[in-house]
Amino acid sequence: MRYDHIPPGTVRFWAWLDSAVTWMLALPPLAPKFIATIYWLNGLMGGDPVAPAFEPIHLLFVCLTGSLVSAWVIARLLHPVGLLAVIDGWARLYVALVLVWVILVMGGPPVLWLFVFTEGAGTVAQLRAAYARPAATAAA
Repeated sequence: MRYDHIPPGTVRFWAWLDSAVTWMLALPPLAPKFIATIYWLNGLMGGDPVAPAFEPIHLLFVCLTGSLVSAWVIARLLHPVGLLAVIDGWARLYVALVLVWVILVMGGPPVLWLFVFTEGAGTVAQLRAAYARPAATAAA
């Protein structure tokens, strides 16, 4: 199946949204500050406002994840083809499910529901665009 009917703007929109968060996670001096901000928001939602102790190995994996997602952002910004929207949509569904599992099974912070929402929105928007009939096919 081809996904040429997905507008490049759809691919770029979700890439830009990802970049708003992930670039900070990719940089070791900023990642702990970002996590502290997330926990501050968590406190506003009635959860613990203080992040747990952060060991060097945690920072390593946060920064690796941030850099990989940032590379994925750059790929989608430079080459915004429909197939990347499909891959991103299915990946977002997986991430949303992992987030729900962390929240419900492991007692993760409630602030993670915000990320479940954004991942779910990206999933629906991109997969809906991918699996909708292209206008030329729908008229035929």
